[in-house]
Amino acid sequence: MNMKLNNLVFSLRKIKVKLNCKSQRNLYEPTRMNFNKRLFLWLSLAFVFATVIGTLTHECGHYVVAKSFGYHARINYAFTLWYDPNNIEFTNSTYSKYQKEIETDRDFPEKEKYMKIIEMHNRNGFWIGLGGPLETMLTGTIGLIFLFLFRKSFENQTKLTLKQWLLIFISLFWLRQLANFVGWVGYYMVTGELRERMDEIHISTHFNLPQFTIPALTGLIGVIVLLTVIFKFVPTKQRLTFIASGLVGGIIGAILWLGLLGKVIMP
Repeated sequence: MNMKLNNLVFSLRKIKVKLNCKSQRNLYEPTRMNFNKRLFLWLSLAFVFATVIGTLTHECGHYVVAKSFGYHARINYAFTLWYDPNNIEFTNSTYSKYQKEIETDRDFPEKEKYMKIIEMHNRNGFWIGLGGPLETMLTGTIGLIFLFLFRKSFENQTKLTLKQWLLIFISLFWLRQLANFVGWVGYYMVTGELRERMDEIHISTHFNLPQFTIPALTGLIGVIVLLTVIFKFVPTKQRLTFIASGLVGGIIGAILWLGLLGKVIMP
């Protein structure tokens, strides 16, 4: 009887040692990335909506500044239209009458008044153009600040909560700057032409800088923010799914909103 009892105790101790060794090994083994199909679908959908929301809030930045100058403004699916209701008739009629004189810098009736209005529009236009990128970068920066404020809640996490994902998506407003720069470079590589219809290009031109300066600088910051989010806040186990959903959802969102639905919903 004592022999059987001793054997049982020995066996239990052996099992306990094996379990302890296994738990110690799991403690030091890094968590591996894997692909979660359900999370991929939800995050891809979130990136589609984030693309639309990011575009419209960016345009809201232009809109708010234009309204602050007393201009009439309207948000389009991909850009903001604005004009000066107090002077539009005068500037349009003057330009139609004296187009050659204006383009060759010759004298014409009420030239001084016309030029003052145009200078005011150019000056205000710079701030209106700046309003969009500032809104986008400010929103992303606020999201990043909150991520660092609550960084302890991300430590040792293998699965993020809805609130944590929300903070990550807000910080990723900075992705617009990266996407713009990549798109600008890609357009040049394909067509051999430099695309000038971009807020950051106009800002560079305003300060007499090479066109690529502001797009490249803000794009670089976007890369830093993206890498920080991926490697500091997204759990290792969910990184692959997050990256894949970002690529798929971002591309689908851009195609759906900028190429198909946007021009129908908000022409």
